[in-house]
Amino acid sequence: MNYISKQFNIHYLPEYNLLVKAGFQKDVLAVVDKKSVAPILIEYSSEEPILDATRIMSLPFRFVRIVIPHQSFTFIPKEVFQQDNIAQYLQFLGTSDLENTFIYYLDNLGLVALYQFDKLLLNRWRRLFPDAVILPEFAVVLDRAQERISIRGSVLGLHFVADNIVDFYLFKNGVFQLYNSFEIHNLDDVSYYILNILTQFGLGDSIDKVLLSGEVPNESFYKRIASYAGDIEVLDLKTKVVLADQDVNSNLTPYNILFDSILCE
Repeated sequence: MNYISKQFNIHYLPEYNLLVKAGFQKDVLAVVDKKSVAPILIEYSSEEPILDATRIMSLPFRFVRIVIPHQSFTFIPKEVFQQDNIAQYLQFLGTSDLENTFIYYLDNLGLVALYQFDKLLLNRWRRLFPDAVILPEFAVVLDRAQERISIRGSVLGLHFVADNIVDFYLFKNGVFQLYNSFEIHNLDDVSYYILNILTQFGLGDSIDKVLLSGEVPNESFYKRIASYAGDIEVLDLKTKVVLADQDVNSNLTPYNILFDSILCE
């Protein structure tokens, strides 16, 4: 999508938020005002930004948020986490790169996430926006999902990150069990990982509820996933963003991580 409304007013720049969902193949950026109205939504190749995108990114936005997919991560119970000894946890990330290790507190889950980004991707955006708030994608996913988690039964989430990567997360009786990223190239890959999770966590033949988010490739993926679920929900936009021009029809649900990133601390 390449949408720029005539209602975008550069004189109101201090009141706008610039939101970016970065990737290795595709980037998406949006401009949103305080009333959750978006006058700009642009998708483009990461390697070849279109002119409209470069022009928007060259503007001196005061508020910038960038969501970047994590490269590696681990979760640690908050009550045993020791920030002063963060180096001791690097073995779980399979690296010794302390400078590229970040912390995100998941207070509602009682967890601390340690994570790393791809350095080239991170540095590219840091150069463009040195003062931006940079969020790992899993933080927005879990923040959005928690209000849909019931204290009884199993809830499996599938978040389609992009570039054939899907994040799987699991709650059992309201308790966080799993978050992992897998490469998905076809429907059988989806079935393999779902069945594996069902077996590992003793969930029987099906999940009580599945939560979907991100850009689900097509209807066949939805149907295959639904065959393993008692109920299936697509996470909608919590921020209730709308495009500035009401006559422009667009389904903004696939952009829920981009727009809802504004709600994460």
